[in-house]
Amino acid sequence: MATPGPTPGVLVQIESLLPTMRQAEQKVADLVLTKSGDVVHMSVTEAADASGTSEATVIRLARRLGYPGFAAMKIALAMEMHAGQRVEPGSLTPSDDLRTIKEKVLRTNVGSLEDTLELLDDDSLESAVDALIRARRIEVYGVGRSAAMAQHAYATLMEIGLPIAAITDPHLQATSAVQLGRSDVAFAITFTGNARDTVEALQLARDAGATTICLTRHARSPITQVADVVLLAAARLKSVETYQQLDRVGQVAVIELLCTAVLLRQEPERLDALLRGRKAVSSSKHY
Repeated sequence: MATPGPTPGVLVQIESLLPTMRQAEQKVADLVLTKSGDVVHMSVTEAADASGTSEATVIRLARRLGYPGFAAMKIALAMEMHAGQRVEPGSLTPSDDLRTIKEKVLRTNVGSLEDTLELLDDDSLESAVDALIRARRIEVYGVGRSAAMAQHAYATLMEIGLPIAAITDPHLQATSAVQLGRSDVAFAITFTGNARDTVEALQLARDAGATTICLTRHARSPITQVADVVLLAAARLKSVETYQQLDRVGQVAVIELLCTAVLLRQEPERLDALLRGRKAVSSSKHY
């Protein structure tokens, strides 16, 4: 049994749930995200006025995040800020020199990893590792920019001997998904959780009896509704002027974590063979 991790912070939870919130709740959430330092000193009435919503909406958001009320959420937010858990490096601008760009980009990535550490559920991770170890066949799905992440998952997990294939063509995903069975795993990767082709493929795999796993940013999105196991990877977006760059470092870290956990759970003889194989490759090839 996995040891329960810390409760995710207020800001991490808001970013994960933001796309599924009602419009009024999103206004309060945006206020908390952009003016956290001010919010901790506001009354519920002031927060409602500042966000252009109602007191009931402010309280409803707090309860959605698991707090009994706005006051409890403010305490958690203040503790989060005091602990230095949230340091935003600011937007990138054309006037930034290379050192500043390095600082902002890398600190954003570090922040995404710290948020992922909070957001990723230990029990879900345990279930995913167990399913991957037991699987007769594993298919990993991803389209668009997530196709590259699916290929990364394939290369990483194939190297430790898992029977995995990456399928990034939407039609082939659907065709292959219906052929899976109870001994198989379908692993879908989508940043937003809204990629229709990927959601449909995972649903087909689930209907066929396969164990379904998803890796996404948003806790309540279409992909999570058809996944038996939900793995969440946080992402702090990098702002370049008004353009938002997607941050995938959290997803890469989760894939590496799965690989490491699966590898360490192997039988000693198999682990020794895998390590000898990797050593043989690394001694003759440079990569």
